[in-house]
Amino acid sequence: MEKQRLLDKRLLAVIAGLVVIIAALVFFLLFRQGTNIDDGDVPRVGYAADATVMLDQDSLQAAMDAAMAKAADGNVALLYKNNAYSSNGTDFTCYIVNSPANRYDMFLTIYADAELTDQIFLSGLVPVGSGFEQITLDRALEPGNHSVNVVVTQVDTDEDGVQVIKNQVAHTMDFHVEE
Repeated sequence: MEKQRLLDKRLLAVIAGLVVIIAALVFFLLFRQGTNIDDGDVPRVGYAADATVMLDQDSLQAAMDAAMAKAADGNVALLYKNNAYSSNGTDFTCYIVNSPANRYDMFLTIYADAELTDQIFLSGLVPVGSGFEQITLDRALEPGNHSVNVVVTQVDTDEDGVQVIKNQVAHTMDFHVEE
């Protein structure tokens, strides 16, 4: 009986070690490709260096399992708080996350106008479950309240290694700059 318990504990330790190694390998592979913007003649979107993991390991794994179980590619979800705040018009405290319900990495483009011509922010790729608590705009917004358009673009890689847009959706957010 004692030998069986010892064997069970060793088996659990080996399994736990394998899970950690596999998770580390997946994490490494996801972020390894993030530094290359140009891969030969094929332009690539790199990963956002300032996007941080917003979920614990168990939540991230559950989210990944649920996302992979979805058959439809048409789901686009964004977790965000509608208000972002700044004291200088450039650096904003916010909450914008690539929802764990998504299947694809995404990037954000933020526009100051409804016509989507005045781009003020472009992120790199943000993995599922990662996001931003702070962003820095390309230019400062004037003091006051601004309704901005946040365009979420999901990206996948086809069998030839070319990045393709899978889905796109726009949200509005309110950016507040102290007067």
